[in-house]
Amino acid sequence: MTPVRLAVRHVTSRPLRSALTVVAIGLSAGLVGFLYLVNGALKNDWSENMGRRAMVMAKSSFFERLPMAYLAKIEDVPGVQRVCPFDFLMVFWQNDRPENMVPFQAAPADAFLEVYIEAKIPPDQVAAWKADPTGSIIGPILAKQHSWKVGDRIVLKAPVPGGVVETTIRGIMTYKLDNGLYVHRKYFENVTGDAGQVGMYWILAKSRSDVARVTAEIERRLDNAPVPIRAMSEKQWQLMFMDMLGNVQLLLGGIGLATAFTLFLITSNTLAMSARERRGEAALLRILGFPRRTVLRLLVLEGAFFGAAGAVLAVGFMVLFSRLVESALIETQWAGIGAMLNIDAVMVAVVASLSFLVAVLSSLVPAINLSGRPVVSLAREAA
Repeated sequence: MTPVRLAVRHVTSRPLRSALTVVAIGLSAGLVGFLYLVNGALKNDWSENMGRRAMVMAKSSFFERLPMAYLAKIEDVPGVQRVCPFDFLMVFWQNDRPENMVPFQAAPADAFLEVYIEAKIPPDQVAAWKADPTGSIIGPILAKQHSWKVGDRIVLKAPVPGGVVETTIRGIMTYKLDNGLYVHRKYFENVTGDAGQVGMYWILAKSRSDVARVTAEIERRLDNAPVPIRAMSEKQWQLMFMDMLGNVQLLLGGIGLATAFTLFLITSNTLAMSARERRGEAALLRILGFPRRTVLRLLVLEGAFFGAAGAVLAVGFMVLFSRLVESALIETQWAGIGAMLNIDAVMVAVVASLSFLVAVLSSLVPAINLSGRPVVSLAREAA
């Protein structure tokens, strides 16, 4: 009987243990692959136009306001196509429950529509919004969440004098990833009483290659400004915003490392048990004249079988996790991340290789230990 057939027979002789080991390997390696996909998605542009945009905010705090006097200086920077002064508040509809929180944002209509290329609002709705000084446009996620439609008059609880903001919905974006409410900047100034200052500047560069030069030049020109600024790409700004929740990428890396280590322990434990059970078989093979490397090969082959079967399951689990997360995010502002959880041939190869290599490496220690034992010792322990 060949070493391959001996290994197969031993694996199949313990079907429950073998099945659980394969599932554990597949689940662990699949989770590592999924976390790698999420980490990659966070580094990519969530929108095809994100790479053309930049943000300018106060250097000291996310909530410190900037003078409107900076607008002309930013517009004068080479490579800038349009600058949009941008403000935001968190307000509530009906009550203060988290699910009724509404991102309340303000910008000049023409600048906003040019910078926010993805918005894509029907022309008649754009005209209606521009004609209504207190009107607003909303994202489709918000419209679906609260069953709002064009023409609805809504009252929002807000941290402004009087405590409320009223607006009529004049348009709904076709960009499916937006969940905000946007009003005219002049109306925002009227309800907040804060004219002459802005939360940040949203910038559309003429091309992707201009963004780095634009941000560097803005920081240079406003280096000694009364309110120090920080200019960055929109992607950097979004990642910085996420980092307020914690170092997401470090968290994902830590979970992945812990999962890989768990995978190693699971496989090592199973193969160590297998090595103990094979002491009699190893002694018999040595007595019959088989060399030590044959005994070593048997355990390594067993680990390879676990790794190959686990690799198939790992790819399946990775696909499953990706589709579940994509479905869960499809109607949220994070849907852009879900759409980027694409599994290509490289990811399949990485996950399959991880599963196979960890299983094989886990088998080396018990295999070397078993093959190096004296025949007399193996025979006595087996008896």
